[in-house]
Amino acid sequence: MNSSGNAVKSKKNLIVIGILLLIFLLLTTVAASGLVNIPILTHVLGTDEAKDLGVEVDPVLFDQMVEENGITLKSPISEYQLTSNIQYSDPAPMDITLSSSQLSSYLQATNNEGAIKQIQVKLGDNNEAEMSAYVDLKDYGYDFKGPVYASGRFEKDSDSTVRMEIYEAKVGMLPIPDGSADKGEQAFEDMINSNLAKMPGLNIETLEIEDGQLHFDGDFPKTMEVV
Repeated sequence: MNSSGNAVKSKKNLIVIGILLLIFLLLTTVAASGLVNIPILTHVLGTDEAKDLGVEVDPVLFDQMVEENGITLKSPISEYQLTSNIQYSDPAPMDITLSSSQLSSYLQATNNEGAIKQIQVKLGDNNEAEMSAYVDLKDYGYDFKGPVYASGRFEKDSDSTVRMEIYEAKVGMLPIPDGSADKGEQAFEDMINSNLAKMPGLNIETLEIEDGQLHFDGDFPKTMEVV
């Protein structure tokens, strides 16, 4: 083959390689979002499950917390989710301090069969914390499935409400644009406060995160039932 033929062949090979690289980069970007499950690649990038914050989760911690604080759960544990309609009663004084492991164990015990799974919360200082979870919203009419991560501030707003401020948010490995993060922050805060509004006699005297622990002091319902 003459030099002209070799040049054409080399040019074709470069084009093919370029196309393959482009396809790989596109697949990597999609897999990095965690929104689409691409076999092998999604697993390699670790976006087929929630980000591990290094928090130990143990169902025994959940059982101990419920028993030690005199909480009565009238429905099966799996039915208690952030999106469930829960009826609360019997408010009473409660002074409780939870570690990251205790809080994460509670959230996983009560949410792992719902839209938000694999929840981990890593508590810090000055009311700051990190949270990761795997979210699947198909049952709620949204075409969204993937790992989410957020870090921010969580604190008392009034005697019966809380407020949130998100510093960083990601879907998979990709940052969420500020506008979308703000909407997610508001939606999550509204969902929490909507649940708190259903608690008769709720009184938040203290709600603070310090030294890797969450401290609540006030009046809190001791009986819960999914209706």
